[in-house]
Amino acid sequence: AVAFAVLSLFGTRGPEGWGVISGAIAASFVPLRATAILAAAAAGALLALSGAALQRVTANPMAAPEVLGVTGGAALGYAATLFLLPAPSPVALALGSSGGAGATLIILSAYAARSNMAPARLLLAGLAIGAFASALLAAIMASGDPRAWSLLGWLAGSATRVTVAGAVALAAMAVAALGAALLLSRWFDILPLGSGVAQGLGVPLGTVRLTVVLAAGLATGAASVLVGPVSFVGLMAPHIARSLGLLRPAPFLAASWCLGALLMSLAAFGARTASYPYDLPLGLFATLIGTPWLFIALLGRRHA
Repeated sequence: AVAFAVLSLFGTRGPEGWGVISGAIAASFVPLRATAILAAAAAGALLALSGAALQRVTANPMAAPEVLGVTGGAALGYAATLFLLPAPSPVALALGSSGGAGATLIILSAYAARSNMAPARLLLAGLAIGAFASALLAAIMASGDPRAWSLLGWLAGSATRVTVAGAVALAAMAVAALGAALLLSRWFDILPLGSGVAQGLGVPLGTVRLTVVLAAGLATGAASVLVGPVSFVGLMAPHIARSLGLLRPAPFLAASWCLGALLMSLAAFGARTASYPYDLPLGLFATLIGTPWLFIALLGRRHA
């Protein structure tokens, strides 16, 4: 991930083809490009870590922020903040996006705990929330309101508009989230064994689940507000880590974190260079890069 970040920092595509930037051009573009790469990598790490944590808590390999409707909740929170406040600040938009993601996870968790919902039904509930969010956002976009253009720009996803302070804050959050997850690795080792085993071993089940759910929602919202709602990174990175044989909690969480950063760095590079001089959505390239890898890995495991 670090090697590719350095390569994409200095590698470029211009009117004359591929090359390496240097001199005065490098002095102008490298700081901007470094900010975008840092923001994309940090967002990918947060989304992947959120997906890995949710998969351990729910004991479901299909759990991920986008599959459980968290990304849709973050989008609704962003839209609500944009339309309800007269002049929302970046902080207000970040809080609205994080609040929407956290609220979605809390609703799902409360419903699952009350009805003893099976993992498959929990995923269906998340998909329903995601479909509802997509329909509502489509209605907003079709309304013709001028604020819908701001929402469209955010939904497209881009790391080029992130400020240095925002990229550094997101990177610090990603590092802190990884450290916290590694400290809780014992709990992540016990939770997939079931509620009875976890309670018998002294794990405060309700507190742990609520903490992980809220943290995953806040991380998803923070990543989404800066680079837009990116799909499949939170699902693909943990699956790729698992396909590499990293099953214990600490290496699984750390590998998911690194793979999420790598996927988003690849996506940022592809979005910047594929249609030069225009940027394309990050989520598109994250899906194009990760989905074939995941598909091949799953086919290989089934064949084995």
